[in-house]
Amino acid sequence: MLSPVTNDKNSINRIRRNVFEYLVERNGKKYKSFLRYMRLFKYLSFSPNRGNFLELYYVLMRYLDDIADGDLPVPEGYRDNVEYIESKIHFSTHQDNPVDDMDHLFLHCFHLAERFNEDFHEETRDILNSLLFDAKRNATGKVFPKEELMEHFHLMDIRGTIRATLKIFKDDPSNYLLLEPLGMATRFHYDLEDFESDIAAGYVNITLEDILEFEIDVNTLKDRDSPNVYRWFIKQSLSGLELLNQHKANLRSARLSLLARASFPLVYANPAEKYFKKVLSKYHHDFRAESV
Repeated sequence: MLSPVTNDKNSINRIRRNVFEYLVERNGKKYKSFLRYMRLFKYLSFSPNRGNFLELYYVLMRYLDDIADGDLPVPEGYRDNVEYIESKIHFSTHQDNPVDDMDHLFLHCFHLAERFNEDFHEETRDILNSLLFDAKRNATGKVFPKEELMEHFHLMDIRGTIRATLKIFKDDPSNYLLLEPLGMATRFHYDLEDFESDIAAGYVNITLEDILEFEIDVNTLKDRDSPNVYRWFIKQSLSGLELLNQHKANLRSARLSLLARASFPLVYANPAEKYFKKVLSKYHHDFRAESV
């Protein structure tokens, strides 16, 4: 897919179409909902530039994320996914000598942002540095202390993604810390839902502290239904629901647009809550009793 291109409308549409097709083919159910939401935002925001930016920026980061994770092959000319992500960090900062579609997509996104008087370089740096962390641990099975893993998730989900989303919604980006519980709950949701594929790819999103607490070893790590692992699932689901309650409390004092208040539950909070309750109804006796 990647090739030197000119930064024209037809080329951008080609890049977007190719990545959309890849995303739907890879996980249609998951990504179709995101793509429908982004198209809905275009109409509700009454801002074509913001809507186009959201769609294209998502496409760009999703594609780079899959290269970092090893789900897509590293383009020719790069030693490995680490070198490729490092090259995108450099380009997004300096914006010199674009060499492939993703570079031109960076340029186009930053140009769109200028049209609605926003700058996303800081958020882009945070997200790409988080992708670099994933690229370096790809296929290693390495376990990280809680502090280091949470810093990685903070860069990706909160200081990067949520802060950027607030800017797109015309909200105060400094409110991103009020939305930290939502960002962490969403991360817990993704880690549980993608547990098997992450482990198969060599990503361990269980902290060292939890590995020790639940006595999870190399063998039990590969079986999400083992008692050691599902006790961790229970803990993360209960913590996730608590974080979502904190998020709801924070919303009462947060100054957010109606669009943000409508979008965050639809895209993040509601799916996470539904998944946590599904886990608990399967594994957690006390929760099953409360749900009767």
